[in-house]
Amino acid sequence: MNEPQAKPAASTTYSTANSRLHSAYGRYFKAFAIAATVIHGIMIFFFVAPRGAGFEARAEEMEVIDIPPEIKIPPPPEEIARPATPVISEEPIEEDITIAETDIVEDQEVPEAPPPPSDDVGNTFTFTPYTVKPKCTTNCTAKDILRHVPPLLQKSGVQCSLAVGLRIDTGGKVTATQILKSSGNQGCDSATEKWAKTTKWSTAYNRDQPVVVWISQPVSIETK
Repeated sequence: MNEPQAKPAASTTYSTANSRLHSAYGRYFKAFAIAATVIHGIMIFFFVAPRGAGFEARAEEMEVIDIPPEIKIPPPPEEIARPATPVISEEPIEEDITIAETDIVEDQEVPEAPPPPSDDVGNTFTFTPYTVKPKCTTNCTAKDILRHVPPLLQKSGVQCSLAVGLRIDTGGKVTATQILKSSGNQGCDSATEKWAKTTKWSTAYNRDQPVVVWISQPVSIETK
């Protein structure tokens, strides 16, 4: 006889917090989704103002522009003709047409250069030719001019502009002066002439010859 087989023991199921949360996930998701929708609807209704307030539709007037008349474009210029090809002339050349004969004289004396201008240029300002202009070398600054301005005139704060003519010899010394453009102040004019006679200049040349010249020198006097 066969012995009866024993029945298997019933399985026991254990419930954990994770399994309980997993089984209740659907209910929680729906509850939270409904709550979020309700909260957002309340915030939009009470706190968000409509953005269309204060705006109005406007239609801008369009300016009608007159269409200019049709512009006729001129035709392109005609092609420039190529220059004609030179052709050798067949006309005979006359033998009489020759270059005039030139006589070359050897060892011909060269004429002497004209004498340099005279050193006597006079005591009044006059034009004197020169190729190298003299330059001031001594007592050439504004401070040198102020030494000859009277103290009372310096304290007055006067400002003068004038032009003085200087005759400079071949040694660079000023031998004569002349006021060419007065400043309107006798003290400035006199001080300028006194200063001019104390200056030294380089020698002026006309070509390669030292010469006596008259030059015009502008002067500006400023006192403080």
